[in-house]
Amino acid sequence: MPKKYLMVLASYQDWRQEFFEEYMSPRNKEYSLIHNYEYLEIKDFTTIRNSPTWAKFTVLQDLIKNRDIKEGDLFTHIDADMCIVKKNNLIATNKSFSYAIDSANSHNMGWYSMKINSWSINLLENILSQERYEKLKDEETYHPYFREYSSFWHDAKEQASWYSLAGITRHSEKSFWKLPNYGWHSNVNDSTLYSLKELINNVEVYPTKWNVSDLKGESNCKFLKNRVYYHQTIIRHFAGGQEWREDWFNSKSITFHLKHLNPINYFNRFPLRTIYSFLKRLKLRMKND
Repeated sequence: MPKKYLMVLASYQDWRQEFFEEYMSPRNKEYSLIHNYEYLEIKDFTTIRNSPTWAKFTVLQDLIKNRDIKEGDLFTHIDADMCIVKKNNLIATNKSFSYAIDSANSHNMGWYSMKINSWSINLLENILSQERYEKLKDEETYHPYFREYSSFWHDAKEQASWYSLAGITRHSEKSFWKLPNYGWHSNVNDSTLYSLKELINNVEVYPTKWNVSDLKGESNCKFLKNRVYYHQTIIRHFAGGQEWREDWFNSKSITFHLKHLNPINYFNRFPLRTIYSFLKRLKLRMKND
C-alpha cells in the first residue's frame, strides 16, 4: 500500500536550529499525525555544489534508489524555515509534481510534493543532472529588476534548474499568475526540456497562500506581486533572511489577529467605522481559522 512522507532538512549552525526545534519541528510532527504522513526530520545529510538546498532533491533520490521510498508513494518536502499555519490543509499533489508560486512571484521550491512514478523520478534526474549544471551554471542572464547580468544558477540553485527545464523567465514584473500557463515556456531556449503539454499533464501549481514568502509589515516586499492577506496564509515562509516570527505558531489567538489587523491603523483609515464593526471583523477572521 502506498505511503505518505513529509521530509524536512534542518541542520543550522546558529539560533535558527533552536527555533526550528522549538516551533517548526513540533508543528510538522503534529501535521504529519493529522494527515497520516511518516515524518522524516534529517539533520545529517550530504551537500553538493556548495549549497544545502540541492539536498531537498538528492536525499529523495537516494531514498528511492535504496527503495526506502517506492513508486506509488507520496513524498512532500518542506523547507525548515516554513511554518504550516493551517494544519488541516493537505500539502500533496494530484499529478506527479506540485509546488506553489509564492508571494514574491517565484516558482518557489520551498516546498514541493511528488507522486513517485517514472515521470517524477526522471524529473529528479533532470533537476540534478551534472551535465546540465556544468553547462548552465556560469551562464549569465539579464535581471530586469537589478539591471545587471549574473548567473541565475548561482543565485537560485535548484530553483534555477526547474526554471530552465520548464522554460520560465528568470524574473517577471508581471505576476506569473497573469502570464499564460503560469509562465511556463515564457523563456523557451535550447535548455528547455519539457513541452507545454507535458507540464500541464504532470505539474500542479498551488495558489500563493500556500507559500507566503513576502508579507506587508514583515518583509521588505521587494518582489511582492502576489498579495495574500495574513488570515489567508496556509504556509508562512520566512525566506530571504527575514525575521522568524513565533506568533505564526499561535495564529488562532486574539493577540495574533489584533497585531495583524492593527486597530490603530484601521480606525485611522476608516474613521466612520465603529468599534462594533471592527470587532465583528475580528470575530470573522478568528472563526475562519
